[in-house]
Amino acid sequence: MKGKVISSINGKPISGAKIEMVDRNLNSTTDNSGNFRIGEITGRCYAPKIKVTYEGYKPFEIELESDSDYQNYKLKKESKSVDFEEPFYPDPNDRNTFISSTWIEKYSEDFEMKSDSLIIYLDEDNPAKEIELIKQKFKNKNVLQ
Repeated sequence: MKGKVISSINGKPISGAKIEMVDRNLNSTTDNSGNFRIGEITGRCYAPKIKVTYEGYKPFEIELESDSDYQNYKLKKESKSVDFEEPFYPDPNDRNTFISSTWIEKYSEDFEMKSDSLIIYLDEDNPAKEIELIKQKFKNKNVLQ
């Protein structure tokens, strides 16, 4: 397995990200260009589970299955509830409607396959920033109405 880890924020390669082949207990790290190579030569194909972690970013986990006819990807997805510090009023003129929490993803989910390489885009792990983006979407929605 080979690939590249990139920041979804700025599109730059991430150097030093930990790559783990979970079911084989193999580890590697990305080089200065974000590239990695991990695995072992086996006589039989199997479905490797790859986990990528890097400080300040959401982890990424995928299980790959393939044969001559298809490729199947199982992404790890999980949301978590995040409470706002104070209630948010999407419509400042309506104090009866407010939001006190929201759900955000715990894992990065964006990837692509390019020939025989897995390109992984890690998302920043910054709940406060995500909350502000969600609030901004609600505000923009109310301005447009």
